[in-house]
Amino acid sequence: MTLNNEGDARRVSKETSEIITLFQQYMKLEAIDKLSVATTFLIAGGVILVLAASAVYFLSMGIVKTISVWIGSEAGAYYLMGSILIIFIIIFYCKRKAWVEDPVVRRISRSMLKEEDDDEEA
Repeated sequence: MTLNNEGDARRVSKETSEIITLFQQYMKLEAIDKLSVATTFLIAGGVILVLAASAVYFLSMGIVKTISVWIGSEAGAYYLMGSILIIFIIIFYCKRKAWVEDPVVRRISRSMLKEEDDDEEA
């Protein structure tokens, strides 16, 4: 009787050890998955930022040329365009939480919680 109980104890111990090892591997895979999603999001955001900055630059130069024809001074057109961009920067800075932080936090938390909900349902 004692040998059987010892065998069962060893088997349970071994299975528990295997379960812990599998759980650790699963957690590592989950961490890698979440990091890859976050990295992809950051890289895509960086590319979009660079392209948007380039678009703003070229559009600004076109607007400067148009304004310089209207007012007759290229330097004045650059100052006017710079002032307009500074006003946009100030507006964006004041609204950054509503326009950037909240949507990003919602998107990331939704993706993290969605994966956890999917795991719980399975």
